Amino acid sequence: MRIPKFCTTKTDPLSKPLLRSKGEKAYFFRHSQSNFHSRHAHAHPSNQILSPVTTPPIFHDYLRLASSNNILLLLLFTTSSCVPCRTISPLLESLITSRTPQPADRFSSLALAEVELDSPDHSNGTVADLGVEYGISSIPSLVGFGGRRAERVTERLVDTKMMGDRERMKACLDEWMEKGDPSGPDTGNSSGSIGGILGRLFGGN
Repeated sequence: MRIPKFCTTKTDPLSKPLLRSKGEKAYFFRHSQSNFHSRHAHAHPSNQILSPVTTPPIFHDYLRLASSNNILLLLLFTTSSCVPCRTISPLLESLITSRTPQPADRFSSLALAEVELDSPDHSNGTVADLGVEYGISSIPSLVGFGGRRAERVTERLVDTKMMGDRERMKACLDEWMEKGDPSGPDTGNSSGSIGGILGRLFGGN
């Protein structure tokens, strides 16, 4: 498949390592079960629409599970006053929930969450700090974290018109899924979904 030039991206130098403090680990086990769920009952089982990121610990929880399962995690950085986001967000959700795995995919699945930069929840730091940390300079910004080192940004898209174009975004998702893990061997569809991992963590299969 020919790679569309408008989707080609490089590993982002602004990416930061995961936080692994004891406090964050404790937060993960207390809250991950409630945060990691699909908001769409009709979503393809391997893809997930996650609850919004309203605190930094939730952000790092998502990165950790995506990393351990070879999931392409797409985060839409937004604010409550972002007008384009009101159409872009449901479009992305529709594309992800309707997308089925393809033989050429090198990620096991897709996950999407909004990152609310103006979240009023400051109990565990501010989400606005994440915007600074990852160089978010325009709203909306779609940022991809993929592979075993999911703390590294692998995709970044700020073109609002493109994000609102269903066919171009569908092509981008296909391209990004085919690229796979930029930092190591890919495992394709052999890895489990976020839901499967939670089941194992909390007493499921």
